[in-house]
Amino acid sequence: MTYTSVKVFEAIEQIASTSSKNEKIAILGEHIHDSLMQQVLKAALDPTVSYGVTGIKGRDITGTDDDAGAQFDDTTWHVINGLASRRLTGNDAQAEIEKEINRLDAESSQLFARVLNMDLRAGFGESTVNKVKPGLIPEFPYMRCSLPKAAKLDQWDWARGVFSQEKADGMFVNVDHYEDGSIAIRSRQGSPFDPLKFPGVASIIRHHTKPGYELHGEMLVIGPDDNILPREQGNGVLNSVLSGGDFEPGQRPMMVAWDQVPLSMAVPKGKCDTPYMERFGALADQLAGMKEKGAAVIPIDTRIVHSLDEAYAHYRELLAQGKEGTIIKSPKAIWKDGTSKEQVKLKLEVDVDLVATEIVPGTVGTKNEGRPGSIKMQSSCGRLVVDVTIKNEALRDAIERDPSVYLSKVWAVRANSIMKPAENDGVYSLFLPRMVEAGYRTDKSAADSLRSIQDQFEAAVKAA
Repeated sequence: MTYTSVKVFEAIEQIASTSSKNEKIAILGEHIHDSLMQQVLKAALDPTVSYGVTGIKGRDITGTDDDAGAQFDDTTWHVINGLASRRLTGNDAQAEIEKEINRLDAESSQLFARVLNMDLRAGFGESTVNKVKPGLIPEFPYMRCSLPKAAKLDQWDWARGVFSQEKADGMFVNVDHYEDGSIAIRSRQGSPFDPLKFPGVASIIRHHTKPGYELHGEMLVIGPDDNILPREQGNGVLNSVLSGGDFEPGQRPMMVAWDQVPLSMAVPKGKCDTPYMERFGALADQLAGMKEKGAAVIPIDTRIVHSLDEAYAHYRELLAQGKEGTIIKSPKAIWKDGTSKEQVKLKLEVDVDLVATEIVPGTVGTKNEGRPGSIKMQSSCGRLVVDVTIKNEALRDAIERDPSVYLSKVWAVRANSIMKPAENDGVYSLFLPRMVEAGYRTDKSAADSLRSIQDQFEAAVKAA
């Protein structure tokens, strides 16, 4: 049977109706053979594609004219491809999108909107699709850090020296330097940045690093005062640029780089056996003097330590400066796509108690639109306020049934640091807050004050 866009939409809704990952895979397997299903999945989930629009809404699937209108055809794909190629931008893009939404039937317009928002609202992504049909959606390699408890640190060659590097406070990027001199900049998920908006980064890599390699690092944003913007601000700017926006006057990007791997090896399931001391040494030589020149690409701040005590001393030193932490790396470490036990993240985590004050709806255009998305929580004094994402679907369902049960309760929240107030705000927040448990505390009725939370973080820094 040949699928229509309505059939594809119904299949995606069926997948969305279950929270079981295995069931999602099974249902996807029933439909993945169809060419239109594959085309839709690729259009919605391919991280190398960007349409430059957000918050697109399809027609409501209500009323008596649900079947009125067209289904996906050449006109639909002409609009989608035009947005991807940037042939359609600005007012022209908005006009064509609105025209197509009104032309399509309700289900097809919903599917069209989800493709452009790159969110099928079905609780699965490219990795799930590739389990059912390998290689359909591009995936990008990434070497993750282990935590200290997972690594055999006592077996590291501390006498020879271990790399201790600042955990940069920005957005991870891969930068490919091709043999012809061209440059590609991508996020961790593979979303492409326009190199023309990163002229300084592209120029340094093109003229100072070896072609045929992929650089790994963190992209930061420098503000008008020549200081690095806080992570939440800098990443907001970069996400805007990723979606087609521009840097504001006085802002400029800067990359801190820590690794360099041959392009032939920087592939899914890839591996590079060259020891880290050689990979970073070559990169540092290529970027020698760049930091002093204030260049757009510099090597990551690095210290050689000879014991775990020295490593933690460096970690505490950076925490005291308000930095996020450090990453230690064995000089013998290979590079591989996956989690490495030779690259260990030293990172602060503190659990605090906050009181729930409000159920926050899910973001418009996401799978949780119209449902509980997070809980607004605050300290006992009200000087720290933060939205904490609901931990799982079971808890989300329970909150949706009776929100009042979960308000005015104390919840344990884990975070990595305290975020200072914005100008003229006065309200503190938390960095990377998440629920410790999928439920409120039954053994405590009072939340922590801001002062108590600050004391807990200060104590954790000293004890690290």
